[in-house]
Amino acid sequence: MCHRIRSYIPASLILFLTLNPVVGTASDIDASSELAVASELSAANLYSVSNLSVINQEGGVNNVYVRQVGYNNYTSSHQDGNRNTVSVTQSGEGNVTQSSQVGDHNLSTLIQVGYENFIDIDQYGIGNAAGISQIGIQNSAQVEEIGSFHKVNIIQSGNGLHTSVTVTGTATTTYISQYD
Repeated sequence: MCHRIRSYIPASLILFLTLNPVVGTASDIDASSELAVASELSAANLYSVSNLSVINQEGGVNNVYVRQVGYNNYTSSHQDGNRNTVSVTQSGEGNVTQSSQVGDHNLSTLIQVGYENFIDIDQYGIGNAAGISQIGIQNSAQVEEIGSFHKVNIIQSGNGLHTSVTVTGTATTTYISQYD
């Protein structure tokens, strides 16, 4: 299931309940239609709810792209500002991403393949970028970017790998690769 959300309204809360098997694309959903989408999906009640995306946007031209394949994957995204972008790809079971972007022109690309991986990213400021890839089982990454023009790239390939990064100030670049 792939969701593309673009918000041009002052504030919106968008909730997707994905049922398996479902194939389709939701694009340009506005505040008046997200409840209809959730209601239609829940009304079918033929399958248990397996993947969930919760998106809260305030500001303008913020984008969230979500692709979830598998079961029990969860994505939560909060954007407050302008021209922020989050891209999430989850494949497997029990993966979780939580992202918060406060400011303008922040970018996060989050990829999870496997089982029970966890990503928590907070970006506060202008022009911050993060790319996190997890392949394996029970990996976790926590990133906090405070300031402007930071870049954090994390690759985790294996099982039970953990990392936490906090950067402050301006224009810090961090690369982390973890393998078991």
